[in-house]
Order: sequence, then C-alpha cells, then structure tokens
Amino acid sequence: MLGIFVLLLFWLLGSALVAVLAWPIPGSVVGLLGLWLALVVNGGVPDWLKKPSSLLIRYLTLLFVPAGVGLIDHWDRLMSHGIAMLVIIAISSVLTAVVMVLIFRAGRASS
Repeated sequence: MLGIFVLLLFWLLGSALVAVLAWPIPGSVVGLLGLWLALVVNGGVPDWLKKPSSLLIRYLTLLFVPAGVGLIDHWDRLMSHGIAMLVIIAISSVLTAVVMVLIFRAGRASS
C-alpha cells in the first residue's frame, strides 16, 4: 500500500510542479523523473516499492487502451499526416536509443 501511495505522490507532485511553473511537459513525466532521482539517491528500488511496481508492469498493456481509442478518435489526422508522424517517431526512437547507449557507456566508464 505504501508503494502505491509513493508512486501516486510522485505523480501528483510532478503534476503540481508543472501547473505552478507552467512547463510545457506532462506532469507525469516530471514525477517520473523525480521518482528516478529518488531511486538513484536511495541506491535502488526498495522492497516495499517492488511489489506495486511489478503489479503495474504486469497490467501495463491495459494502459494502452486509451491510446488506441485516441488513434480511432483522430483517424482523419492520422490518415492525412501519418507518414510524417511515422518518420518523426522512427527518428526520435533511434535518437533515444543512441542517447541511452551513450549514457550507459558513460556510466559504465565512470564505475
């Protein structure tokens, strides 16, 4: 129960910070970055957070249902700009993977 509360707290704090500072990024992303920073400072994931995290990961596919509904809702836009969207998604995915490899290599080299 504590784990779910902590996860919700980071989500809420991220959303509140974005609302107060008027940042153009989702509050859930800011909350996730805050959680990541707390876990890095803590030195890993505590046992009381592992169970609720595993539960959320187990049912992660259910969280894609709203995205699928959004695709159906914006089908016209997808049909008119679909190729451009696919190109943007592909390029950003490759860039993200390259940056992650560089970060992991830098972390491994400093260890």
